[in-house]
Amino acid sequence: MSPITRRLFLALPALSLFAAPAWGQAVPDLSGYKLIFKDEFDGTELDRDKWHIGTNPKGEQWGSDSYFVTASQADAELFGQVYQMADGKLRIRANHKADFADPTGWKRKWYSGMISTAFPNGKPPSAAFRRGYVEIRQKFPAGKGVWPANWALNLKSQTPEGDPLGSIEIDGLEAYGVDMTIFHTIVHNWGNKTSSPAMSRKLPDLSADFHTYGYLVEDDKVSAFLDGKLVQTVSLLRADSVDRFFWMFNLAMGGGWPITVPESGHYDMLIDYIRIYSKDPDAVAITP
Repeated sequence: MSPITRRLFLALPALSLFAAPAWGQAVPDLSGYKLIFKDEFDGTELDRDKWHIGTNPKGEQWGSDSYFVTASQADAELFGQVYQMADGKLRIRANHKADFADPTGWKRKWYSGMISTAFPNGKPPSAAFRRGYVEIRQKFPAGKGVWPANWALNLKSQTPEGDPLGSIEIDGLEAYGVDMTIFHTIVHNWGNKTSSPAMSRKLPDLSADFHTYGYLVEDDKVSAFLDGKLVQTVSLLRADSVDRFFWMFNLAMGGGWPITVPESGHYDMLIDYIRIYSKDPDAVAITP
């Protein structure tokens, strides 16, 4: 999620420690996997038992050019402008406001949203796994500076004591509104500041319609799927010692890049459903 990562993505060729997968291979066989979490977004408001909203499990904001609106009373006026449930879908809206009073004091002019399966204050996550599969059907906006992501961190890295070896970040998808025919998959080891070579592939316009995205985390690799087809595979760093992952889904802005403000003053990301599967006996699950 860092601006440095973003610049590297746009400069790197499609490389991986694994051979590039053949486009068209089928979605993974989930035999032996159990559905541990799902949200079809059929209600009228976000399920707070399933989702933590706006911050990391330490209660802190992530770094981007957009403030992630939280479920706190202080953000009550902004909440409905960002998160809306309608027609069986969740809309996350990134709003521009020239005189926005950024609660963090970072002087950002955008406020947007993020949902996470990990909670602060010792509350157990709603879903976390070491080996598993995440599937999400969504539609992205397009525009310079738009920065959506479906990503994960290991749980231990977000505890008060932290992970002495540093955090492992899985970016199942990072997409940039300047070109929505590409998304990037990469794994970062922030402990020693190394990354798996980024993988990307030219695809249909991801902002033109809904698509189904899948992320398979195995013992030593992470594979990304689009509409039931394997797109790219990268190495899972620190595979022998990393713990379980929780997942986040957000619409960030900027990341150090110029942002085009549309006439409407906002960008919308739509999510139809999110389903999480695991084959781990100790996966953290909420009853689907």
